[in-house]
Amino acid sequence: MSVDTDVIIIGAGPAGLIAAATLSELGVQYTLFDRDEKPGEKKPCGGFIPNRAVKEFDVEHIRSQHEIVSLRMKFPGLDVVRVDFGDVVGVNVRREDLADCLIRRIDKKHGNIRLGTKISNVKISESGCSVSLLYGSNLETLTSQLIIDGSGVNPVTQRFIPLRERPSNSHLGYAIQYHLKRDTEFQKVNDFYYGHEYSPRGYAWVFPCGKISVVGSGGLIDRVRENNARIDDYLRHLISEVEPTRTDLEGAELIRREAALMPLAGIIRPSYGRRILLAGDAACQCSPLSGEGIFYSMVGGREAAKTAATCIKKNDFSDDALSQYEKAWIDSMGSDLRWGLYLQKKFTDSGSKSIGSGFLRSRQTSRIIAEMLVGKRSVRNAILKAAPGYLKSKFV
Repeated sequence: MSVDTDVIIIGAGPAGLIAAATLSELGVQYTLFDRDEKPGEKKPCGGFIPNRAVKEFDVEHIRSQHEIVSLRMKFPGLDVVRVDFGDVVGVNVRREDLADCLIRRIDKKHGNIRLGTKISNVKISESGCSVSLLYGSNLETLTSQLIIDGSGVNPVTQRFIPLRERPSNSHLGYAIQYHLKRDTEFQKVNDFYYGHEYSPRGYAWVFPCGKISVVGSGGLIDRVRENNARIDDYLRHLISEVEPTRTDLEGAELIRREAALMPLAGIIRPSYGRRILLAGDAACQCSPLSGEGIFYSMVGGREAAKTAATCIKKNDFSDDALSQYEKAWIDSMGSDLRWGLYLQKKFTDSGSKSIGSGFLRSRQTSRIIAEMLVGKRSVRNAILKAAPGYLKSKFV
């Protein structure tokens, strides 16, 4: 089958844009589509990018970046604890500025990025892929050998070519965020609040970016539905009554409210099949513990592109060939997702009652957890490092 391009990429989020950059570096032709004229502008996101993503994917100097040097955490029954790292551990950004940065980095000689284009149908055959496009009132069809779908938690391709079941409501998170603006810049600190006072058995967060702070709360969908309080009630309580957030946001103006789904499922298989590779939120490549997905989406996009390039070089588009993608991304981030799901249940099921308030009160434990939340330490490493203190708190 003669095709218009080697790879069609759906979605101009971190997964799709890193996939495009990687394919371009490997000399593979691609066309990337996104339904929005300004990618990321409408994407609900806390916007934290850990240093490992900044360095590994060379995304320094994003226009709106707000450096983070500290973390504050609140666990049930305990005071707020602040961990200062002494150096920048990541940046908070607006998603539209991240998208703009990534697009400008891509060498366009091997590909094409088409914004404001909706996909109305996807077909797969033994000879290739066919995608129906809607740009304004214009209809057209584009063909390719493979599709990398980075279109989000409800992937476009899965409406037409389902590879797996949609994650259950016990594995999908639902969150609401407020954007609040004040006259002066916020501190360089991110906040995490765990416990039923701040969320429906999930957690709440406060991520500043310049003079705007993103305040969010949420939990797993099934728990949100069975909860009596609305998420907006938790947010109003956090903003008006809980320190240090109350003082930080005093006099701030609400400029935006948004809601979003988050895949908090750990490792979900399959992430490939029938000439399709799912990446980013589409493949549930998101931390079940913190909801951070930018770094994991970038890794997923890169590995999807590398697998696609290999398949095209070998002219092999079988599921067996595509399976190398899943092996690669699980090797890269599977441990964080697997152990993150374990800790998610520990933190949200009963908070300090399950883990032990004495253990969480330890300064060493606080630092280990903080380093894990900002990506300085893997989840597995954090568990191993904290294990002696946990056992001591239980049995001594």
